[in-house]
Amino acid sequence: MSIIVGAVFLIACILFPEPTVQRAPSGVYKTAASLVGYVANNDPKVDSRPDAVVVTESPLRGRGCAKAPASSLVVTVKDWGAKGDGRADDTAALQNAIDEIAGTGGTVFVPDGTYMVDAVGEKRLTLKSDMTLKLSKGAILKAIPNSSAYYSLLTISGVSNVNVVGGTLEGERKEHKDKSGEWGMGIFIDRGAKHITISGVSSKDMWGDGFYVQGATDVKLCSVIADNNRRQGLSIIAANGVLVTNSVFRNTQGTRPSAGIDLEPDQATQKITNVRIENSQFFDNAGAGIQIGGRGRVAEVEITSNVFGSNHPGGIYIVGKQGQVSDIAIRRNVFRGKRRIVIKDAPAVLASAICDNQYVPYFRMVGWLSWPEESPCESPQS
Repeated sequence: MSIIVGAVFLIACILFPEPTVQRAPSGVYKTAASLVGYVANNDPKVDSRPDAVVVTESPLRGRGCAKAPASSLVVTVKDWGAKGDGRADDTAALQNAIDEIAGTGGTVFVPDGTYMVDAVGEKRLTLKSDMTLKLSKGAILKAIPNSSAYYSLLTISGVSNVNVVGGTLEGERKEHKDKSGEWGMGIFIDRGAKHITISGVSSKDMWGDGFYVQGATDVKLCSVIADNNRRQGLSIIAANGVLVTNSVFRNTQGTRPSAGIDLEPDQATQKITNVRIENSQFFDNAGAGIQIGGRGRVAEVEITSNVFGSNHPGGIYIVGKQGQVSDIAIRRNVFRGKRRIVIKDAPAVLASAICDNQYVPYFRMVGWLSWPEESPCESPQS
C-alpha cells in the first residue's frame, strides 16, 4: 500500500467496504474504490458511525517552503516605532522597515503583537524585491476598518524574490463600513511579480480574498490557512507556475463564488498554467472547494492528495463554457458529499486523468488517509 507524500500517521485502521451510491446527474463523477481510514483514539468528538472517516489538520501546519534569507541582516519593526498594541496605526513604521531592508536579501521581523495597518490606497504596505517579511507566531497585521471596495494588507507588485513567513493577516469584514465591493485582500500579488513564497501565513476575515494572484510567475503558498474570507480563500486570475501545498481553505462565504480556491481568468487573453494543488484541505466553503473556469485559458493543473468536505456546488467544480479548460489531472483526493467532481462544458478534461479518488459518507478532522495502490479511473455518470 502506497502512502501519500506528506505527514501520514496511523492511530487505528478500519477497512471500509466500497460505498453504495446512486447514479448521479450527467457530469458528476463518482468513485468505486475501497478506502483505508484512520480513527483518533477515544476522542468524544469523533463520529462513532462505522462508515465515518477521520482526517486531521495537524500534519499541515509548519511545513513551509520558504528559502533561507540571502542575507543575515535583520530589521525589527519596533526599531522604527511600531507599537503592536492593537490601537496605534503602525503602517508607516512597518513600511519604513520594509524600505530599509529592500534589495538586501535580509529580513523584516515583526514580533508578537497586533499591528493596525491602513490597507487602502497608496498608504498600504508594499513589499520590495529581495527581502523576507517574517512574522512571529503571535504577530497579527490587522486592517483598520474602512469603507473601500478595494484594499490589501500586503501588496507584492512587480517585484521578485520575496518571502512572507508566519503570523496572521486579519481583515475587517465584521467592521467594514460599507456594503459594496468584494476586493479586500490579505495578500495581493500582481504585475509580473515572480519568485514569491508565502509560508505558514493565516489570512482571515477579509472583505474579499485571503490571497490573490494575477499576472505572476513562480508563486508558492505553503502551509497557509485561509479562513472566513468573504469572497475566496485564494483567487488565481493569471499565472504561470503556482504551487499550493499543505494548506487549509475553509469557511469562505459572503459573496460569490465563495470558493476555497478559484482559478478564473477575467479576460480572454489571460492564462493560468502550471498549477499544482496538493496535500491540502477544503472544508465548509459556500462555493466549491476548488473552482475552475473563467473567460481565458486554464491548463496544466494537477490536483492531488487533497481532502474535500461540505463544499458547494461540489468539491471540485469545472465549467469550460466561457474559456478553454484542458490538461486537468485530479488524482488521489478524498471527497465527502454527493457532488464531488462536477464538470460542465469542458470536453478537454479527460476521464483518464481523474483517477484514484475516494468517496466517503462522513469524516471528522482528526486522522489522515492513505489509498490502495490501484483504483480505477473515473468516468462521468450518464
